[in-house]
Amino acid sequence: MSRDRIIRKETEIIMQLLTFLLNGVKFGIPVNDVESIETRMNVVNIPNSLPQVHGIMNLHGEVIAVYSLAEQFHYPEQEINNIIVASMNGTKIGLEVGNVDEIIDVPDEKVISMPVIMKAVENCFDEVASYAKELIVLIEVSKLMPEAEQQAIQKLVEQQS
Repeated sequence: MSRDRIIRKETEIIMQLLTFLLNGVKFGIPVNDVESIETRMNVVNIPNSLPQVHGIMNLHGEVIAVYSLAEQFHYPEQEINNIIVASMNGTKIGLEVGNVDEIIDVPDEKVISMPVIMKAVENCFDEVASYAKELIVLIEVSKLMPEAEQQAIQKLVEQQS
């Protein structure tokens, strides 16, 4: 996890997370990785792209790849209401999600390492946060996909620009 923290009262370290629902599971992304939140936009399907890449969108004159977290996590197809535009190693990417929930402040002591078995399943799940009697699965955007897929997405975006 990028460990972007905010210090309050010189003693309490806080992580700010944008939370969202996907298949009934609450996920969180550090707000420092989030560029914007968009309502469902026109996504243009690109033939022969990666299965998780649902296409591209035009965001204020910039072409951005749109990535399906449901496909990545093997969830059934569901209604997508928001696209979170995030920075993944310097490249903007749109992440399709069900509903954006809220921005929360989570004390550092409430963020714990994900069990090792879960890290083996999905590389992007390093930590989980306990907040208001819920567990929030934290996504490290930079580890969302292997380097080869990141390069393929960058190439796709460059070809369409």
